[in-house]
Amino acid sequence: MILNFNILRRAGPCGVWALALLFCAGCGDIRPAPPAGNPSGAAPGRDRGVVRITRAADGPTPESFSGVELFPDIKVICDRGTLKVGIYGTDAPFVIRDQQGAIRGGLDLEIATDLARHLGVRAVIDDASSSRAELFRRLHNGELDIALGGLSHTFDRVKYVYFSDTYVHLQQALILNRREAARLHIEDNPYRYLQAHPAAIGVLTDSSYVEFARILFPQAEVREYGAWQDALLALSRREVQAVLDDNNTVALLARKHPEIALDVTVYILKNMRDNVAIALSPVNPNLRDCLNLYLESHELYLDLNALMARYPEVYRCE
Repeated sequence: MILNFNILRRAGPCGVWALALLFCAGCGDIRPAPPAGNPSGAAPGRDRGVVRITRAADGPTPESFSGVELFPDIKVICDRGTLKVGIYGTDAPFVIRDQQGAIRGGLDLEIATDLARHLGVRAVIDDASSSRAELFRRLHNGELDIALGGLSHTFDRVKYVYFSDTYVHLQQALILNRREAARLHIEDNPYRYLQAHPAAIGVLTDSSYVEFARILFPQAEVREYGAWQDALLALSRREVQAVLDDNNTVALLARKHPEIALDVTVYILKNMRDNVAIALSPVNPNLRDCLNLYLESHELYLDLNALMARYPEVYRCE
């Protein structure tokens, strides 16, 4: 599925963003358009991803099992009185930060806070990790109970930590230099070309897309960039043939940098999902059941449409 931003060259930045928003929220999704009365795109019977947080001051009353001990890992958390939550990154709407970089909200903060309430403890947010690699190391060592931040569920990561069920599913996407794609005659299907030919694929360092790129494009050279500005500069200089990330990132880029839409083409890999889940420390095997029960009972299984419906301010044109 190709998106060519050139048709809104005269429409201005917000006009370009309007097309990107329409594409990412509609035809870029792998499922058919939602039926009337279900604008969120969530599965039938789901509630558009709204976390229904009750306001009881003391939290839920635990069911009593006389003479039965809690699972050891759950008991440690309950005795401590806190759920240690590691959060890394700035990927909205999972993590929403203010201009000073402090976390002020987001889907993952809501989940962590409400999960802790269900356990009868309070969430302690730790965003001190300097990288995702450090976040996973601390989680593996038991310094953290769970970790969030729009984390992808990958084969490499499950070797070291547990993961919850998927609560957000995104689509992988290729961002291409429009002129380079035309020169190579790959506007209609760059995926096949990049799979079959030696090429350079750009990804963000320390992201799941390092792994995804190596799996999808075994012939390609995967080049890592520390910031989006560097990856997009490499794309404009034709140092890479494409940049690989997810459709949520495409939507956010269109919001923050609408000017680039005149020079790029976006190709959604409709059958390649990026499953977002919550990571858990190996010392907390029984906490995973609590977390999955929470996600199921709150019917949290969202796509990009549902994220946009819940956090419209995140996707507005600046």
